[in-house]
Amino acid sequence: MTAEDPLRTFHGKSSCPVCGCIEPKGSVRCAECGTFHSGLHLEEREAPPPGTSPEREVIDPMVYSLSDNHAIPDEQFQEVEEISSWQGGSTDFTMDDDDTPLSRIDPDELDLPEPEVLSE
Repeated sequence: MTAEDPLRTFHGKSSCPVCGCIEPKGSVRCAECGTFHSGLHLEEREAPPPGTSPEREVIDPMVYSLSDNHAIPDEQFQEVEEISSWQGGSTDFTMDDDDTPLSRIDPDELDLPEPEVLSE
């Protein structure tokens, strides 16, 4: 009868350095915590040369000023004719009819719960 080495189970396995999960050696991502172990999933790109920036549309801030020297910019928005009503939820935003100011409420008339004793 040959006794097999119980540590042989871990042959070809490695542990995640973050959570310690046992996983196959060479795994790119930990199945337990999701940490990436290598840079294989990252795309290699050249950094843009210093001093270059993407071209952007030039916006004149005077267009949005209160001055009447400039025409109002023509902006178009998507118009939707249909109105959908929202269904669901259990929040009730109705206000009570009692408009008594808090300064006029007698504290002795309030129905407050008894304080809870947390330590003896």
